[in-house]
Parts: sequence; structure tokens; C-alpha cells
Amino acid sequence: MNGFRLQRLESLDSVGPRFLGLEFPRLALVVASLIFAAPLLAAETGKSDKIDELVSLHDLKTAVAIGDYYLRQRTLFAIRDRLAEIGRRQGLGPDWNPDDVHWKQAEAALFAPAAKQLDHGFSDLEWLSVEWAQLDDRDFSERDIDQLLAHFKTQYGRKQVMIVDHGVAVHVQSALTFTGKMLYDVPGLEAERDRMQHLYNQEDTDMRFNFQDSPEGQQFALSPVGKRYFVNAMLKVSGMISKRLDDTAAGIPQMVDSLSGRAEPAVQAFRRYHQG
Repeated sequence: MNGFRLQRLESLDSVGPRFLGLEFPRLALVVASLIFAAPLLAAETGKSDKIDELVSLHDLKTAVAIGDYYLRQRTLFAIRDRLAEIGRRQGLGPDWNPDDVHWKQAEAALFAPAAKQLDHGFSDLEWLSVEWAQLDDRDFSERDIDQLLAHFKTQYGRKQVMIVDHGVAVHVQSALTFTGKMLYDVPGLEAERDRMQHLYNQEDTDMRFNFQDSPEGQQFALSPVGKRYFVNAMLKVSGMISKRLDDTAAGIPQMVDSLSGRAEPAVQAFRRYHQG
């Protein structure tokens, strides 16, 4: 055992000079590169953190409520189509319709898990935070981000953040309305529609201020950075939301099909009640 240890020590002694003589320059180069890269990494991290803070200043609750209402009506339509298909396939007859209590039970059994999936895929907006941050990183320098943060933390700057948020909501709703995608009188979704309308009206009231009282606000709105930020948010961010809504809506029929087994208990209860 002692001989083995001695041999190992001798081996290390013989390697030492080679390590110091040949490998040290490479090691020094690596260390130096890390030292010189550190400020660049810190600067990049600093900009990223500032962008995250900038995005977090926005509250797109109204745009989310509009999107939620649209996706839920598409989901409800898909569920009702699926239940009607089940009725035809199983020969449930004319009593199997949206006014029947068992139909309503089946509808609820499908709607709840579907809505949960929609919340995860759209409503939590985690996906938008990432895309918006990438947009800001491409289109604004760190100096621009500093200017935006400083202004948006002022009294009138916060109002202009609300204006941006409301502008996004207006663009999202307009895109859905003018293309005929969203209806406003869907039975069963009255609460969601009323919530959407309440948030829209409240935001419209809260964002208003006397522009003449804020020279800083006027200056910002007319500045190159201010104009670019408003355009990015109202057009590009609302476009991101509209695309997400279209993509999510396109997958709703398949999602409902995957959940259709949850309607079976209500279907069987209907059959027992009406057919014995």
C-alpha cells in the first residue's frame, strides 16, 4: 500500500513541470477570456432584467378577457357540435338537445377541463411575456429601455402604459369583430361577456388624463422611442395575441374530441331517464 502511494506521488511530481510549463498559458487564456467577458455578460443580463421589468409594467387583463370570451365561445360551439354528433350516432332522439338537463351536465363536464387547458395555453400570458421581451430586445437599445422605464414610472407615464394596454385590447377586439369571428350573444357565456365589457369600460375610464397637464407625456409620445414603443405594443403585440388566438381556436375541436369521454356519464343518465 505504501509503495503504491509513493509511486503515485512520484508520478504526480513528474507531471507537475509539464503541467506548469505547457498547460499554464492555455489556463491563463481561459481565465483572461472569462474576466474580459464578464462585463459583457453582466451588461446583457442587465438589459434582459430591465426588459422583464418593462414588460411587467403592463396589465393586459382586458385583452385577456376578450380572448377568453372568444375562445370559450369557440369551445362551447365545438362541445355542442360534439354532443349533437353523439346524439345522432347513438340515436338519442330529439329530446337530446341543449335544453335537456343531461345535455347541460355533459356540456359542463367537457367545458370545465377545456377551459382549464385554455387558461394554461393562452390566459396566463407566459408565452406573450417571452415574445414581447424578444421584441423589445431587438427593437430597443438598453438606453431606450432605461428611458422607457424612467418615464413609465412617473404619474403620467403610468397613464400612458394604460393607454398602451387599452390600445392592445381595442386592436384584439376589432380583429375578432370585423372578421366576424366573435359573437356577443352566446347563451351560456353571459358572465364572461359582462366581465369583458366591465373591464373594457373600467380601463377606458382609468387611462384618461388631461394631456395638456403633462408636457413630459406629450414629449414622450412624440419622441422616436415613444412612437416606436406605441407602434410595437399596439400593432405587433396585439398581432401576437391575435395569432395565438387563431392558433388556439384551430385546435379546439381536437381538444374537445379528446375530452368527449367525460360526457358519457351524462349520456347514460339521459338514456336511462328517457329510454328506460
